[in-house]
Amino acid sequence: MKHSAYLISSVLLISTCLSCDIRWRSGDYVYNPEIVVDGWIEEGEAANVILTQTVMVNPDIEQGEIKLQDIPIKWAKVTVSDGEQEEVLVGRKSDGIFPPYRYTGVSIRGEAGKKYFLKVEYSGRTVTAETTIPEPVRIDDFKVVKSEECDTLYRIDISFRDDRTEKNWYKVLTSIRDEKAGTEDMRYYSAFMGTVSDEILGPEENTITVSRPFRHIRTEDYSPYFHKGETVKVKLAQIDEASFLFWSDYENEISNGKNILFPSTSNLRSNVTGGRGIWCGYNSDTVQITVE
Repeated sequence: MKHSAYLISSVLLISTCLSCDIRWRSGDYVYNPEIVVDGWIEEGEAANVILTQTVMVNPDIEQGEIKLQDIPIKWAKVTVSDGEQEEVLVGRKSDGIFPPYRYTGVSIRGEAGKKYFLKVEYSGRTVTAETTIPEPVRIDDFKVVKSEECDTLYRIDISFRDDRTEKNWYKVLTSIRDEKAGTEDMRYYSAFMGTVSDEILGPEENTITVSRPFRHIRTEDYSPYFHKGETVKVKLAQIDEASFLFWSDYENEISNGKNILFPSTSNLRSNVTGGRGIWCGYNSDTVQITVE
């Protein structure tokens, strides 16, 4: 069986540029890449979209080398619509993320209760997706708790209330700055196992643990804790069901296999038609915490 693997860029994206309409050949088998979408729009914010493509994972590839500078798809036409107006996003270099290129909007801003449509046109292919922005959720409280493993490692717990009159899904993301190390995330990344359905929540205030994003290939390098001196922005977002299904599958692959480069033979459930990935609407509350 010929396998393909793809990752959303919150961990890593392995892909190659579509500008040359690349194909991979292994014997008589020709592999045609698929466009991968990592896109989001948030309440009060403009749309962001990162584009790459799937890659054939096979040691006998005869043509098509993967080069780091070729990873972003830089020449697509990316259009976002809210049903009343539409906007063509502008692609530009974006340092501090991987791959270092994204498409961003200006005029269309996210609004709770509205549906947003995405269309990507490139190399004779069209990819579409739609998402909704739910109602907001608030973080009521948070705690920084010292780890039992080490005096310099900490976990963060956040508390919030779920509206029991409706079905809800939640996503936790983080952005970390370490002044001592001179590092800072230039976007929010998915917290490890940070996707929650209200099926497991109670009627009163609920507390969940925020874990460091899983952005490593080697499992022995990963720790869910935060370090003393780090400043962590924790974002709790409400998302729709389609987004929940994608992120749940994504986290299950990481949790079970610990290497999403080579996941199981099944694909992640996606709201992208004609391609893969996720187009997600967020409505969130954010707290900034300095771990001391």
